[in-house]
Amino acid sequence: MRQALANTKVFACAYIVLMLLTYYLGQLGSRSPIISDLEIAEPNLLSFPLMLHVGAMLALFWICLVRGAIIHKKWLALLPVVVFAFEFIPKLSVIPIVPSVYHLLAIVIGVLSPIVAVSEQSVY
Repeated sequence: MRQALANTKVFACAYIVLMLLTYYLGQLGSRSPIISDLEIAEPNLLSFPLMLHVGAMLALFWICLVRGAIIHKKWLALLPVVVFAFEFIPKLSVIPIVPSVYHLLAIVIGVLSPIVAVSEQSVY
């Protein structure tokens, strides 16, 4: 998988597909009732859209973790973590532009950063 994500096009396509899935699931209302608005009507924490949304966010984290190791920017994995927080924390989820900006940052940094060979990495 490391070799696949070393390809810039594979990284960008995989990230964009998963990102669009999170947007679509967000429109379907895949937020957790306990986390979002404390709705009493059917608190179903194991709903399929919610689990798919969390799974897509974890996949984005993993993709950025692997790509960050390839380009020697391990902090790249923190960008999907910020997106996760802004999608599932109630007071933060009302700010719609922040997840989009962080998704865009992850794509741009992941695509434009050159791949660092193992021999070029610093030991410090």
